[in-house]
Amino acid sequence: MVAGTEPSIVRMQEPHLRQVFSLVDRENWGWEFVEIQLIHMLDPVSSVVALDRGDVVGLVTCVDFGSHAFIVHVIVKDGWRGRRIGARMMDSVLADLDSRGVTAVELHANPEAVRFYDQFSFRRLEDVSYFSKDPPHACPAGAASGRVGQFLPPDTSPDSLADPLSAATGYRAGDLENGLSRLPADTMLARREAGRTTALLMSRTGEDLNGMGPWFIEGPTQAEAEAMVYAMFTAVPAKRIDVMVPGSNALAKSTLEACGFSLAKGGIVRVVRSSRPVSPFPESVFATGHLGLI
Repeated sequence: MVAGTEPSIVRMQEPHLRQVFSLVDRENWGWEFVEIQLIHMLDPVSSVVALDRGDVVGLVTCVDFGSHAFIVHVIVKDGWRGRRIGARMMDSVLADLDSRGVTAVELHANPEAVRFYDQFSFRRLEDVSYFSKDPPHACPAGAASGRVGQFLPPDTSPDSLADPLSAATGYRAGDLENGLSRLPADTMLARREAGRTTALLMSRTGEDLNGMGPWFIEGPTQAEAEAMVYAMFTAVPAKRIDVMVPGSNALAKSTLEACGFSLAKGGIVRVVRSSRPVSPFPESVFATGHLGLI
């Protein structure tokens, strides 16, 4: 760092991704490099980096889904903090999203960082918790039987998934369809009753992990919820499974704990900046998407 210099805020490009991942990895959040590549693939224009003579000293990664955007990471390198670099990056990203007509921007923050986002008109919505499970993924005999539904073919149309997800989560169907079109789930388990989708559980496979969610299930018993998890175990690779759970959903947490998940980090705060109503997740939402809406 050179005294008196100010990093330039520029759009994140493919050559920056290795340095971006290095800063993300230092936070020990469990992200993979392939996920940084996915963020850039999903939205190559909304993320920014702070550059000092070619070195990435700060970053804000973001995915614009249409009317709703999700900020995934906000990081400033040690030694560069306290110089409003994070604020400058946020100003740049939010101004760009506003110019495109994005009406809601969401992110997950550590509790001690929530006040930083007040200056950008974000408000605290609810808490979420991060659960994780290492393999093996044992499925007790008979546990995956019952009203768990059926696995959907990988070419299932995004619009048929977006509507029930929208009804469950409150996100707009067009934003969900947009995200699912760009990044289809690898494994989908759905339950349909009387012509309606009453449960849907998605999973995506990375290099070392499976990201589980979004997941909703109407009127569940814990046995039914556990059966969906165990059914998913039979279908996904034997890798670590990560899942984000609404903090208010005690049944979701007890279900995951019963299935061998452990709490990796609790008290993460869901905050939102929106010109339209955005509500906490209802009790039918058991898990949120790993990359925002998806």
